[in-house]
Amino acid sequence: MTSSADNAQIPEGFHSNLEVDVANRYRSQGFTVISQPSKEVIPFDLGNYIPDLIATKPPDERLIIEVKGSARSLSVDRFREVADIVSQNPGWRFLLVTGDDSTSMDQMSNLLTWSQIQSRIHQSLNLIEAGESEPAFTYLWGTLEAALRRRAIQLFIPIERLSSQSIINHLYSQGEISREQFHVAKEMYAIRNRVVHGFDVQSLDEPARTLHSLISELVQEWT
Repeated sequence: MTSSADNAQIPEGFHSNLEVDVANRYRSQGFTVISQPSKEVIPFDLGNYIPDLIATKPPDERLIIEVKGSARSLSVDRFREVADIVSQNPGWRFLLVTGDDSTSMDQMSNLLTWSQIQSRIHQSLNLIEAGESEPAFTYLWGTLEAALRRRAIQLFIPIERLSSQSIINHLYSQGEISREQFHVAKEMYAIRNRVVHGFDVQSLDEPARTLHSLISELVQEWT
């Protein structure tokens, strides 16, 4: 809950300090940012939807930005509809930014391509066969995250900056991941957490092979 002291610090025209931070971040990158824009500022019809921010930068970078404090209990259906409309207008993109984002605005431009993802899938199998199951598992998890984010972008589901756990949940709710794939992904996520937080995992050979199969299956379906 935001206190009255916090509210007093929020500049006029903004709903939250997170909005201010996002606006300042884009301004520092040379964007012109408008907070709480009127419908007249948007050159196409978004119905009753009004974004939190519009950021533009010559010659052709134009962003419609929705800012949410948290990704918890976030319904993306409405935003997916808005993202689809925005994508039909050349030069415009819709971004959903939350306080829980695990990926910064700058990093998304370096997201692995489908070709790079497929190459990493092949390389990881070589690691597994060489008995390097732990680096293979870590490498594969990063590859899975890239595939999840790439699929979200492909479908105009504006969740690519959320945590991998949130993206898995949303893609499952959108029917992009089957029930079986969802449970495997959640199981692999739990193992990933044990590995990255320094807990001993006796053998990662089988999890690495399972993760390799999951990613291979998803990428084959999505490309």
